[in-house]
Amino acid sequence: MFTKACDLSELSEGKYDVAAVNRTLVLLVWPRGGQLVALQGMCPHANEPLADARFDGSILACRHHDWEFDGATGQCVRGKPCKLAEYPVQIRDGEVHVDVTGVVPNRAA
Repeated sequence: MFTKACDLSELSEGKYDVAAVNRTLVLLVWPRGGQLVALQGMCPHANEPLADARFDGSILACRHHDWEFDGATGQCVRGKPCKLAEYPVQIRDGEVHVDVTGVVPNRAA
């Protein structure tokens, strides 16, 4: 079920924001030159929140242990092979809606 995460006007290209969608922490990442994606908000390494991650418009870096993720795909580029889970996202009437149903956040082994 798609649920409103925020207004599209709250987001801008090259930045990310954090939303709680049905009690799930979600990162709304809009990479430079890319499309808005909704990714899991907890780092798969140590299950630390990515709410305070660094983002240079391309790479999302966890502040806790410096694992890095591609902002467009969620693929880990520094750390063990893993990927941030991606949630379906829709933009309707100037609002960003995310569906977290059935998507399980990934954990690195």
